[in-house]
Amino acid sequence: MPSTLMVPDGDSPAALPHTPLVSTDPDSLVVAVQTTLAALLGLEIRREIELDCLEEWPGPGEVKQSLLAERERNYRQARAVRLEQFARLQEQVRTGCSPHGPSDPGSK
Repeated sequence: MPSTLMVPDGDSPAALPHTPLVSTDPDSLVVAVQTTLAALLGLEIRREIELDCLEEWPGPGEVKQSLLAERERNYRQARAVRLEQFARLQEQVRTGCSPHGPSDPGSK
């Protein structure tokens, strides 16, 4: 069964903002919530691994700090996008699983 949820291959912030709302099917909504939470968890795990690797890296301090700052920026951007996506999904749950709300005539 095809789903209207599109999950990008990576978590690059440029790829995520255009992720569409899921269909009104409750099963699709459950899958979308699970996928979004798994993506958030994946971001956290990848961040911890990258930070551990960089902390153990014996390279120059200035380069290490620059790499840490870059990773933190990328992480925060990707996390913000996923949290926004999760908030939209929560709103869909509150409005009866309709992407337009319960009062929209097209939601029947």
